[in-house]
Amino acid sequence: MNAEEILKRGREITKSPIRKPNIGKLNDAYAALKSSTPKSFLLSEKAKEVLPNGSQHTLPLSDPYPFFMKKGMGSILVDVDGNSFIDYILSGGAIILGHNDEGLVSTIHELLTQKTHFHGHFDALEIAAAEKIISFFPSIEKVRFTSSGSEANAAAVKIARSVTGKKKLIKFMGNYHGWGNEFLVDVEVPGSGKFISQGIPDEFMDQTVLVPQNNPEALEAAFKTLENKGGVAAVICEPMGAESGLIPFEEGFHEQAIEIAHRYGALYIFDEVVTGFRMGIGGAQKWLGITPDLTTLGKGMMNGFPSCGAVGGKKEIMDAASTGLPMKQPYTFIGGTLAGNTLSMAACHYVVSSLLDYNLLEKAASTADDVTRKLNDLFDSGDTGFFAYNFGNILRVEMTAPHAVEITSQEAMHEVVMRRKILSAYSVMISSAGVLSRMGRDFVSCAHSTADNDRYVAAYKKLIDALDG
Repeated sequence: MNAEEILKRGREITKSPIRKPNIGKLNDAYAALKSSTPKSFLLSEKAKEVLPNGSQHTLPLSDPYPFFMKKGMGSILVDVDGNSFIDYILSGGAIILGHNDEGLVSTIHELLTQKTHFHGHFDALEIAAAEKIISFFPSIEKVRFTSSGSEANAAAVKIARSVTGKKKLIKFMGNYHGWGNEFLVDVEVPGSGKFISQGIPDEFMDQTVLVPQNNPEALEAAFKTLENKGGVAAVICEPMGAESGLIPFEEGFHEQAIEIAHRYGALYIFDEVVTGFRMGIGGAQKWLGITPDLTTLGKGMMNGFPSCGAVGGKKEIMDAASTGLPMKQPYTFIGGTLAGNTLSMAACHYVVSSLLDYNLLEKAASTADDVTRKLNDLFDSGDTGFFAYNFGNILRVEMTAPHAVEITSQEAMHEVVMRRKILSAYSVMISSAGVLSRMGRDFVSCAHSTADNDRYVAAYKKLIDALDG
């Protein structure tokens, strides 16, 4: 499914009445979940006493309350009550090999018998991991590891400013680049502006200039306007479009955007925190045939191990990043006590080596193709208006399209919130069938099978059968 069709069908959904779950069937699903998860309920109540709002995570389901997990293997998670779920959320894409991968666990266990998880000094594993990243991405010649994808994006912008001597950052509307001060504006829903930006002073936001996707004229106009206001250091984007393809870029746009950026002396940054290890060897940039100036990474790079992030690019750009004093120019300080620690580097080396050596991403993409085809057959047979598509093993299921609502007023934001609430109710129906699906923003791991897909599709059939209208 190409970008034009995805965008068109998303708009069509926003113009159609939303099909809500039958209240009786929805209540039955709530009752079934609550009766089977008493320990999760008690833990969620305890969490409210010690954690702000009872949660530290944005990715897991929270309706009727968060499910607390005990163990996982491959595509399966088991909660503290002993319930088994097929997991398609996969920690927002971080779990690429599957839960508790035997080879990765063995590698880390062996490391722990030889040295501490972090000794604070240099380790050959840093070099080995960097070499694997470089061999995976043709555009990367040097790598700086960070502790998260958000940190990687912050580092990339600092490097760009140091190298170009310019000030402003251009961000495409709806794109997500972590929770840093300069990024947390106009997230997911184009036109939503500062809806979730409380706590960030306006002066931080003033450094970020928003431009709509798929509009090269608007991009060039922004560059012209900013030329005498400090200039533009970088353009940053999710290569497949906002929220990893929920709002895709149209074919040929990146080529135009890079030409404009370079003409004005700015760098072009691909945020591949999600896409980097999910669209085949070489990431989204290889898929699209684009060579960005800087690439940021995270998520699947370490199969869920923490301190997971990196920024990479050409040597002459990356050499601006430093942990020492400014002995040369360009220079920018990028710290991080746990960045590049031995545990994370061992995990990175193992994961990327596995992806490079065993064609695992081809298998995962094939599995994602299978579930996409089965879902669309289901949706077409039921005349729902729903549709599914995938980029590699990134899976998207479109049902209420809150991000496609045109923001023209405060009432439009209420519409977005309402559509999100309906998606949350949908997720209750699906999780009651033993499947974890994050409102259709899902992923397939290298451990998933076509049998898992059948169970996933069956859960969506249960949802469709429960819809009114």
